[in-house]
Amino acid sequence: MSLPKTFPLRAAGGKTIQIPSVGYGTWASGENSWAKDAVVTALKAGYRHLDCAWMYGVDEAVGQAIKESGVPREEIFITTKASFWPHFGHPDSVDLCLDKVLANMQLEYVDLYLAHWPCVWKPASREALQKAHSAHDSTPSDKGIASLEDGKPNVDWEHSAANLAKQKGKKGSFVPTWKAMQECVKKGKAKAVGLSNFSITEIEELLPHEDDVPISCNQVEVHPWLPQSEIVAFGHKHGIVTTCYSPFAGQMEGGVRRLEEAKVVELAKKNGMDGGQLLQSWAVQRGTVPLGKSATPARIKSNLDIRKLSEEDMEVLDGLAVPNGEGRTVNFTEAWGVPLFTV
Repeated sequence: MSLPKTFPLRAAGGKTIQIPSVGYGTWASGENSWAKDAVVTALKAGYRHLDCAWMYGVDEAVGQAIKESGVPREEIFITTKASFWPHFGHPDSVDLCLDKVLANMQLEYVDLYLAHWPCVWKPASREALQKAHSAHDSTPSDKGIASLEDGKPNVDWEHSAANLAKQKGKKGSFVPTWKAMQECVKKGKAKAVGLSNFSITEIEELLPHEDDVPISCNQVEVHPWLPQSEIVAFGHKHGIVTTCYSPFAGQMEGGVRRLEEAKVVELAKKNGMDGGQLLQSWAVQRGTVPLGKSATPARIKSNLDIRKLSEEDMEVLDGLAVPNGEGRTVNFTEAWGVPLFTV
């Protein structure tokens, strides 16, 4: 049986646009030649949803791939973010980050623009942001990032989510940055705006400020080992689409890929699928949008071939969840010294 090819996404003025139910992720694509070839392959295989971010350093490659693919721009749903390391998170800088993306991709607009993190870092300077570039081999200085002596980020608590600032004994609010995101829609640079890596508490801070431009999306890590059921249900309740990065869950201890776990292999074989297809199908069947990534043409193609699973198989995959968020692939709180992913 078939699964939906698109989901409705709330946009400005009470309108609804369609977001393809399976996206192609471009994170960690490395050098531009790799990214360009992979995106061309994805588009020719039938993908119509590309998930990007300024900090991934592949905007130029993605723009070149779109042109080379021959697929009309209006048929492609493009998501980008302000930006992986959140030094573009100040309300005065989100527009600048989007301008960089549009220039590098040679586009007039993106379909969805996300605030990448609920915390904001201080940049080196406005001039540094204007000159910043995100090539895969660029340094923090090249990116316009200001770090403290211990290498930790210089956090702008005033413009970080209230939930995070409070834990540090500070006062903060993400509302000004959210309003700046909304202005990008009003200027025609984005069709919709949303969030990424926001907890329910952090989303609730912004719900009273949707006005005419709603919170369309929240992108978080989701896979059977980290199902994020509570935040997915919250999204459904409030009309916020959940898009899922790292849908294949990375590696377990010892370097074994979770895709190679016995239950996954067994269910994939039972359904005539490979592991990637199985996990992407599970995600779409839950009403979420997986953003799988591969460099292998055969995998790129198969990851798009989603099919409806039995309720029994869905329950088996649901049963893979591990407690206390231990299924998360990267502990950004530990890496950054900022209390992310808290309720």
